[in-house]
Amino acid sequence: MLVTNMDAPTGGVQKNTRLLLSGYAGRGIATFACARNYYGLAKEEEWEGTQIHRSPVAGSSMALNGIIYLADTFWWLIRNRKKYDVIHCQQMFGPAMAAAVASYFIRKPIVTRITTVGELGEVGEIRRMPLARLRLRLIRRIARWVALTQEMKAELETLGIPSEKISIIYNSTEIPDFAAYSNESRTLRPSLKLDERQKTAVFVGRLSAEKNIDVLINAWKLVIVRYADAQLLLLGEGGDFRNVEADLRDLVKGLSLQKNVHFLGHVDNAKDYVLASDAFVLPTRTEGMSNSLVEAFACGAAIVATDIPANREICEHDVNSLLVPVGNARSLANAIIELFDSPKMAKEFGEAARQKAETELSIDEMISAYLKTYSDAIEVTRQ
Repeated sequence: MLVTNMDAPTGGVQKNTRLLLSGYAGRGIATFACARNYYGLAKEEEWEGTQIHRSPVAGSSMALNGIIYLADTFWWLIRNRKKYDVIHCQQMFGPAMAAAVASYFIRKPIVTRITTVGELGEVGEIRRMPLARLRLRLIRRIARWVALTQEMKAELETLGIPSEKISIIYNSTEIPDFAAYSNESRTLRPSLKLDERQKTAVFVGRLSAEKNIDVLINAWKLVIVRYADAQLLLLGEGGDFRNVEADLRDLVKGLSLQKNVHFLGHVDNAKDYVLASDAFVLPTRTEGMSNSLVEAFACGAAIVATDIPANREICEHDVNSLLVPVGNARSLANAIIELFDSPKMAKEFGEAARQKAETELSIDEMISAYLKTYSDAIEVTRQ
């Protein structure tokens, strides 16, 4: 598996990488990973049965580090070619380019997974990058593609990639032993310092511009008109890209919401907060497929999400969630209040969400789908 960064504690690509590698090792499959060494870790290391190789990182130059990763990973693929049968690339940038160049010298099938769509999507980005024409030529050497949604698959097809080469495989997550709104979930509140009497909603993810958390904060000003002590928990940090955490903190202060909106930063037990809350909210304007949304389904949470294609892939309005227009604080507030007003409806939505997670979003389901994709890629390459 080639991945730019697998060591960050948060991030969808990182979560998916760890889930896949751990799942493959659990099925007795030999696994290797090539990543960039952003955190000064060991160059060679074993993690849960996976042999990890980390490429050097030289300062903050993206271009220089891209060249280093390409060269180092290319050489690793060449000298270790007898150890693996398929190359899995997480995203179509550095990892896919390294694999495509190596494929001129080794006959190994490449499977590439893309993770973003629309204004921040990989398809649009690769067309804007330096050497775009060469990059687009190189991706023709990829045997199979994985998209997270139908929207993402359609974007790949605009590059001339045949539909039959693209599999749709949802993100997945571990399913907790118990669900939200159960007696067990309520026992979590004291340890999380949450007041049982206060209505609570939670957001989990990066505090970045595309998540539209400013809309959620403005909506919360409307929520507290009805529920004066309602609490909004923001789990996550700003990160390296499109970081708006400082602006969001200023907005909370400007709206005098310091007693109602709480920045908790990165937490290792995010699912506990989702299980213990009355609603999970995802106000984002663009997504590939949100890992935090998938985790909310697994928790059996009552979900409010924006009505965008990626969310509609698993969210069904008035069945397992409430969908609202993008950027509309009033609609977002009304949906949250609707769940707060009706715990019975919230529990029913949560039960439907968890059932979908158990049947379509399990780790076992995801692992099996990827292994079939690898087999297809290997068969095509041998022909």
